[in-house]
Amino acid sequence: MSTENNGRRHFHRVRFDGRAFLTFEGGDELPVELLDLSLQGALVRTLEPLAEDRRSTYGYLRVPLNPDFHILLMIQVVRMDGHDLGLRVTQMDLESAQHLRRIVELNLGDPELLNRDLAALVNA
Repeated sequence: MSTENNGRRHFHRVRFDGRAFLTFEGGDELPVELLDLSLQGALVRTLEPLAEDRRSTYGYLRVPLNPDFHILLMIQVVRMDGHDLGLRVTQMDLESAQHLRRIVELNLGDPELLNRDLAALVNA
């Protein structure tokens, strides 16, 4: 897993190849491919493009870590590009925040970068 930092971004993204599940109000879980994660968002790829009316909608992203643990994020769809969706994290529980923080920390390899991301999150 590697990291990316785009000049516009305030949070470091880490590549995360894995399965995740999107859920929108009143809908079933939609399997997605998780491409990357940050403390502020995620990039996922769907099997089929979503309808344009999903832009700006809220839902949940569930990232299974193992049979006993998962990360659950309340998200908003902020970007749609074919099969790829940019998701902004709007809320998460403490346990999910701890798991996400640890994943980012392990993949950044530099505690100072994580501290900057946490400071930016608090000030956002």
